[in-house]
Amino acid sequence: MAKTGVGGYAFLIGFILAIILGVVQGLVPSVIGAAALWVLVVLVILGVIVGLLNIKDKHITEFLIAVIAVTMIGMIPINQLGLASEPVGIFLGAILQSIVAFSAPAALVLGLKQIWVLGSNKS
Repeated sequence: MAKTGVGGYAFLIGFILAIILGVVQGLVPSVIGAAALWVLVVLVILGVIVGLLNIKDKHITEFLIAVIAVTMIGMIPINQLGLASEPVGIFLGAILQSIVAFSAPAALVLGLKQIWVLGSNKS
């Protein structure tokens, strides 16, 4: 069995929390209210932990590309593309925005790390 550390648990908790937040915001946005801010803060903190502990050097580029793709998709209002009806589009959009809130801080940490590595190499 694979050994799971703090970073692994942070990823699992963050991803599940992002989906739950997206589902709740999509289905009953009035219920989440002020708690959404705190959940987003937790997602950001978990994203930073994932960026610091989970992604190995050889996977940084792939992770950053994946986050760029997810972020770009998350920025598009899905119901305006005609891919889904309005309720489904709102639901999917809320889930994607929560996943972006979780993955963007990890990408920021890794992007800054990569900039540091590229800038400090003396070749």
